Amino acid sequence: MSVTDKIHFRMMSLIHEDLYRVFRDPYQVLDAAGLKPGQDVLEVGCGPGFFTVPAAQIVGEEGSVYALDINPLALERVRQKIGKSGVANVTTILGDAAQTGLPDQSFDLVFVFGLGHAIGDVDGIMAELHRVLEPAGILSVEGRLRPPNQLFHPLGRQGRIVQYRKVA
Repeated sequence: MSVTDKIHFRMMSLIHEDLYRVFRDPYQVLDAAGLKPGQDVLEVGCGPGFFTVPAAQIVGEEGSVYALDINPLALERVRQKIGKSGVANVTTILGDAAQTGLPDQSFDLVFVFGLGHAIGDVDGIMAELHRVLEPAGILSVEGRLRPPNQLFHPLGRQGRIVQYRKVA
């Protein structure tokens, strides 16, 4: 990992771990995204895990959270938070959101927060998220990222969160 990547991660961590806490309640955001007890959830671009442990607490022992990020430093921070919190229903995945390697139709809900700046294969990411969602699955997005209409239909907006239903 380059020095630039490490500096970028430290800046992202400062924003996500220190500044977000002042202005955002992760439980309110996750509620707006539609997380419920018992769901199997994919967090795309988990970063340093601002939402990961709260998501795991919301879905509870009957649910699961898969935290995906392309940055190994981010996942190391998430693992530290998991260890401190004691939640046991989180799996971290180092990988590309366009090629997760996860099974077809394995998630009730996928949430994508802060990837409006995503560089790369956005069409591939949307196709992959469609593939891993169950037939009635929900995609919750915060930011400027908008999925294609042939894959997802908008359900509604709550604050900055827009929910989409998977198109069969």
